[in-house]
Amino acid sequence: GSLRTPRAMADVGQKRHNSDWGGGNRDRKRKKNFAPKPGQAARREIDVACAKGDTAAAFAAFDAAVGSGEPLQPHSFNVLLHLCSGGTSAGGNYKDDAKTADGATPPAPKVVVPPKDAVHPERANAIFNKMVELDVQRTEMTYTALARIEAASGEPRRALEVVKRLIDERLTPKLRTFAPALHAFCVKGDIEGALEAESEIAKAGIELSEAEYGALLTAYADAERWEDGLALLRRMREEIRTLSTPLMESTRGFFDRHPGWSIEESADVDEATGAATSAPSGKKMQLAAINLSASDRAALLAGIGKLAREREAKSSFDGFVRWLARRGPLPYLVDGANVGMYNQNFQESRFNFNQVEKAMNALRPLARDTHAARRDACGGGEPAPVVPSTANESNRPGDSPTGDAPPADAPPGDSPPGDAAGAPATAEDLALTEAGDIDVDALVSRPGVNTPVNFLHVRRVRGGPANHPRARTLLDGWKRCGELFVCPAGSNDDWYWLYAAVASGDDAFLVSNDEMRDHAFQMLPAPRLFAKWKERHQVRFHMSAATGLEFYHPPPYTACVQEGRDGDWWLFPGDDGEWTCAVRK
Repeated sequence: GSLRTPRAMADVGQKRHNSDWGGGNRDRKRKKNFAPKPGQAARREIDVACAKGDTAAAFAAFDAAVGSGEPLQPHSFNVLLHLCSGGTSAGGNYKDDAKTADGATPPAPKVVVPPKDAVHPERANAIFNKMVELDVQRTEMTYTALARIEAASGEPRRALEVVKRLIDERLTPKLRTFAPALHAFCVKGDIEGALEAESEIAKAGIELSEAEYGALLTAYADAERWEDGLALLRRMREEIRTLSTPLMESTRGFFDRHPGWSIEESADVDEATGAATSAPSGKKMQLAAINLSASDRAALLAGIGKLAREREAKSSFDGFVRWLARRGPLPYLVDGANVGMYNQNFQESRFNFNQVEKAMNALRPLARDTHAARRDACGGGEPAPVVPSTANESNRPGDSPTGDAPPADAPPGDSPPGDAAGAPATAEDLALTEAGDIDVDALVSRPGVNTPVNFLHVRRVRGGPANHPRARTLLDGWKRCGELFVCPAGSNDDWYWLYAAVASGDDAFLVSNDEMRDHAFQMLPAPRLFAKWKERHQVRFHMSAATGLEFYHPPPYTACVQEGRDGDWWLFPGDDGEWTCAVRK
């Protein structure tokens, strides 16, 4: 309890330092362990110099390392080659960095082909030869830098040969590897060379970016190949939703130079209807709803089906596909879990069946309207019969063709559904593809059902909130009316409603607030097609005591690049929200 003297306190502090903080021999041992490894100092010098764009210091550090025999890793060779190609390494805030008004370092503009005086071909050649001499591993970054240097030197053909050498070494190219050759061909006016580079890009399974479209469009204008330029714009509208400022400038330049065309001073688009007017010509236009083409829809559906079969019990998913082939197309599909859990407590899993019924009740007249329009388009026909609505549930001989669903406590069967009379249906009868997927053209040639269909996982219809009398009444009603599909145990219900929604045609809608960004959706093989489909078919909703239930359907048009049916106008949406209009004079 006595107070310590300053000397005693100092001793305690000294003991604590020695015993707890690694003093004495441990301190000396730690310093010894942190001795730099061979090549570390050279790497640090090269990294700092390259990050600052100091070519003299970077090359001096490289020469010193080679002269002293210090080992250099592939990273150091690559950052040096990148510096030789007119670039600097990422990272490193240095006092001499340029600053914006708010003090931030501005992002460097993307340069595909650097100026000729910004590259160092002789140095790059020496560095690359040293890599080969020392058998240092080359990477895509190595060859991208060499391609940039060749392109900057006015040698697009040699830049393309660099990429082919990369492929010969069994490395995987990126768009940035091909881009220097394509852009340099365009600058030289060598359209055929640019198209060859584009062909190689497509062969590698890589899509063009806005920069490549802009370069090609300008090259077509320079060569006065107007029809080829218009064809490029038609391809571009399938890939690019809105145009960046540089691409918009290239597009305006193309039409400014195109005989018989002009760029309007302004274009106004009604966000509710898609009706557009341009000035000063007063041209009246109407934006259309752009849906997936038949081939794109089939490709997206096949991709979803492949992923689902890899992650689901194959027999269950195949049974579901056969059910859909007999039952579909479906007019409105409800992501029941998303609607039932809206504004609920997720931790307590307070699933609200009344919310789902509220959505179903509001959708029933909309589904009937869709069915009536489909029936008229198909030349008449009755709604598809109600059939069992679980992926594994099979009709047994003697079952009613109305397909009353089994009681909630009865587990689904293991065999896939047959037809309504109990006999198995063949793939030909159900119009399936060879891979076992829905033939969309055949499916949408029928009117399908006239009710919305609610998709729920089996765990949602058994136990917990599902045992409440009100929930049982709703579940039984949905089953009797063919408004419920129960996804089997061990499955992901997302695959089921997504597959059915894509297969059900241009006038089918999915009701869900799910942003569909999780891991499962990221695995889809055609993200561009999925995003395009989602934009046209997802119906979001809001539900509250104050406002009731509100649905937010997609607008009746697609905000994307569009061409007039008679080919007399084009509308281009910009990233800034403004529209640019080109009209035929």
